[in-house]
Amino acid sequence: MIYTVCKYFLLFMLFSFGGWLMETLLNVIRDKKVVKRGFLFGPVCPIYGFAAVLCSIVIYGRLHNVFLVFIAGFFLSFALEYVTHFVMEKLFHAMWWDYSNRRFNIKGRVYLKGLVLFGLGVVIMIELLLPLYDKLLAVLPDKALYIICFILYSLIIVDLATTIVDLKGIINILKTLQANAIGATQKGVDLTGEQMEKVIASIKKSDFYLKTFDDEHNQNALLARFKKRYPNFTLKNYKYILDLINDPPMEDKGRHDIKLYGTADSIPEAETAEKEPKGL
Repeated sequence: MIYTVCKYFLLFMLFSFGGWLMETLLNVIRDKKVVKRGFLFGPVCPIYGFAAVLCSIVIYGRLHNVFLVFIAGFFLSFALEYVTHFVMEKLFHAMWWDYSNRRFNIKGRVYLKGLVLFGLGVVIMIELLLPLYDKLLAVLPDKALYIICFILYSLIIVDLATTIVDLKGIINILKTLQANAIGATQKGVDLTGEQMEKVIASIKKSDFYLKTFDDEHNQNALLARFKKRYPNFTLKNYKYILDLINDPPMEDKGRHDIKLYGTADSIPEAETAEKEPKGL
């Protein structure tokens, strides 16, 4: 039992690191820069590890037709990626990837081309990588396997705990800002435009705002660390907070069928001429 658990755990860790390495290299080649990939701080993408374990249990040794392996890999990848995105979105109100700008996507969580590539990846894993892994286990002493797994398990637990603490910290910071912004906006219903501008200005000058969102004054170690490690991270529920504070006009949302009352444009030239006092 212990051997089986360690066997799958080591497989999980190897493919988690392999997935992280592959995505990092692809970003270096495409964008010419290193972009942090994955959910955890360490060099792992757990979704690849889960995919490897799932495919090893469900497909490896059971399906021997390459086409069937591809189809099974396609749908397993669909289920794993969709469910992972959904769960993380509900837990953290955040998303680590967004395919909404890709063709044939489902709620930005999965898209057709990605699933085809994952299906091909599963074929390579089943036909080549998992047999190599079995050969590695055959020459690796059981004691060495247990020691390696214990070390990796300790590291992944520390990494997971650190990541969750940082995520909760970020969300609490943004919730505080959101509450302040919404409160100020609600008060703004009864304020004049000039008074509302003063409220917004006071928020922007506050230590909380400067330390959190102003790059020149950003002294928040938690946010600085998170920005560095997750440059593409998106918090869905809070991405409009700054727009709420700045309140920029949305030109495409304005009405154009009628002029705004009280402006010069609201008075036709003919009517203006008629209302002008006539000379004596």
